[in-house]
Amino acid sequence: MASGPPPISIVIVHFNGTALLDACLSSVYAQPYRPLEVILVDNGSSDDSLAMVAQRYPEVRILAQGTNLGFAEGNNRGVSAATGEYVVLLNNDTEVTAEWLPGLLDVMADPGVALVTSRVVTDGVPDRFYAMNGSLNPLGYNIMRVFTDLSRIFFAGGASVMFRRNEIPRPFLPEYFLYHEDVYLSWRMRLEGRDVRMAQRSLVHHRGSATTKTQANAFVTFYQERNKLLNILLLFSGWTIFRLAPLLALEGIAKFTASVLSGRKSPRGIIRGYGWIVTHAGWILARRRELQAARVVPDRAILRWMSGRLLDGDGGVARLVNACVGLYLRGLGIRCHE
Repeated sequence: MASGPPPISIVIVHFNGTALLDACLSSVYAQPYRPLEVILVDNGSSDDSLAMVAQRYPEVRILAQGTNLGFAEGNNRGVSAATGEYVVLLNNDTEVTAEWLPGLLDVMADPGVALVTSRVVTDGVPDRFYAMNGSLNPLGYNIMRVFTDLSRIFFAGGASVMFRRNEIPRPFLPEYFLYHEDVYLSWRMRLEGRDVRMAQRSLVHHRGSATTKTQANAFVTFYQERNKLLNILLLFSGWTIFRLAPLLALEGIAKFTASVLSGRKSPRGIIRGYGWIVTHAGWILARRRELQAARVVPDRAILRWMSGRLLDGDGGVARLVNACVGLYLRGLGIRCHE
């Protein structure tokens, strides 16, 4: 007796934004794939989001948390409640297309793949940036235009990512709250010898930080900067961290100085982020032991998925800085993708 298509659970973490959520859910139910379970984890919304869902989408399972658990723990709660063979984490500020789920499933047919992300097209990002896929550099910054093969990525973006529920029952550390948790998950899978890919057929339109744009700068800066450093401290080997330490120190000083002069980032958020790292050293060491114990892939293989550029740009200053950083990395035996 032939089996039908595998059941898929869609987990959407939500915090205010009725119109965004309505558009997202409308697109999810308009796409043809079934069977489908949609789980909405509401992080204490104060608008009419839940009333709208109850009225327009009564089939949605609502997990009302009553407080803001953040993106990381909100998704953990949703995955724990899921019943599907596969789980997709979907941002509430997205709209999906007809091939969204079939495209993801095609790539997941390879048992070596742990995570597959959609081709996410974000409002305001020029088309030229989708001609190649980006990556991270060893300091955790996004670098555009790295991979010409559009199936190749270092990490699966959290806007739309699929995995097998029995393999990843709890994807994130709740302490991350938001930002860089998708990097953490993908990097962890790579350390364990699993593959991470992009499905070009699976197209998703993304508004881009529609929720966090309303947050205070210090709040956003804290999680962005702390979590970026946290990934480095948890997931790189001690030897790699030692070799990167001078660059990390210089980058930290430059970043704080720029935050004071430009105001683009909050100096208070940066200080708070570094303070958290210092005061939670015991927690970091404990989590690090767990993650490193599961490692089967050395850093040299991980670094091949990263960019050796520090700055993402083609100007004279960027070329000079990137050349100097490239010499430093190669001099210490750190070989990146380029």
